[in-house]
Amino acid sequence: MSGIEVDKVTKSYGVVTALDDVSLKVAPGEFVSLVGPSGCGKTTLMKIIAGLDRADDGRVSIADRDVSKLGAADRDVAMVFQNYALYPHLTARQNIAVPLVMRTMTAAQRLPFIGGFVPGTGERRSTIRREVEQTAELLAIGHLLERKPAQLSGGQRQRVALARAIVRRPLAFLMDEPLSNLDASLRVQTRKEIVDLHRRVGASTIYVTHDQAEAMTMSDRVAVMMEGKILQLGTPEEIYLDPWDLRVAAFVGSPRINALPADVDTDGQVRVDGVPMDVTSRVRGRVTLAVRAEDLALVRADGLPATIEHVEFLGEAVLLHARHAMSGALLIARLERDHRHRLPRGGAVHFRPKPDRVFLFDEAGRRVTRVQPTGAVGRETALV
Repeated sequence: MSGIEVDKVTKSYGVVTALDDVSLKVAPGEFVSLVGPSGCGKTTLMKIIAGLDRADDGRVSIADRDVSKLGAADRDVAMVFQNYALYPHLTARQNIAVPLVMRTMTAAQRLPFIGGFVPGTGERRSTIRREVEQTAELLAIGHLLERKPAQLSGGQRQRVALARAIVRRPLAFLMDEPLSNLDASLRVQTRKEIVDLHRRVGASTIYVTHDQAEAMTMSDRVAVMMEGKILQLGTPEEIYLDPWDLRVAAFVGSPRINALPADVDTDGQVRVDGVPMDVTSRVRGRVTLAVRAEDLALVRADGLPATIEHVEFLGEAVLLHARHAMSGALLIARLERDHRHRLPRGGAVHFRPKPDRVFLFDEAGRRVTRVQPTGAVGRETALV
């Protein structure tokens, strides 16, 4: 088992800094996702780890070996790309076999017709055939081996691409948005298959995606990247429940986290437009109060006044969209579906965040850690 280490890697393209002093450690057998908006540097980092691009500064190690100056072919990693990059004229069997043929057979053995007469060719081809079939069965595509890519569905082509990567038994896997070309239902199915496959194969994996749902459901740890930096690295639970940066809190979670300008008075009381929020802090001055939709409760009065703009019925729950009367911020609360028929558009409501689930961030967007609920948590739910 081998791990991956990135140590203080920087990369610029002209005046644009793509990576800014990025460090990352992936333990042996660990699945780590790089997630962030387009242009945040995640694909650049992946290419530098793979050897498809060179860092301006810093070091990359795989299995405790410095590979910073090695080409992609010498790093023993396998990449799976967004576009499957299958050879259209080859069958699935032949596509999967390509890396084994190139690695284990001589140029003479690879020649058509003549290669069959070179000593050892028959034995080598039998071994490759056996390894291809074993890998295909692992991905449940053994029955598709004689088909060409045009005869396969998108999900089947993706499995062939995965099989081609796995058959090499590399030290690590690098996956660059491999599910982007699949429809929604197939993405859900395939991401489970990738996780199951990772557990069976056990190699360190770095997975690049802009889809937070993929990152949160598939990974042992998630690295949230923005502007060429890793803002936070942690388990999916840590990223969601304990964000260190307002940008992380805003990026992770659906619907987007509610954020309101707030003040901490001289007594430490947190207020939003003068309304106390049952939360105190040792930090004084201007802050941002953030709370997730499921932690924003309806109350009869003495809360944040808002006007209902839209109600989304999700089946198991309701998303209430309401405009805060003071700041004009859009607030979204996740409520039980029984509320749906009591929430008319244009109606007045009051919200209060659950005190023990409030996040405070300073003016630079950094998390304020010294937050304490005051205990006034029991308030009657509104019947609008």
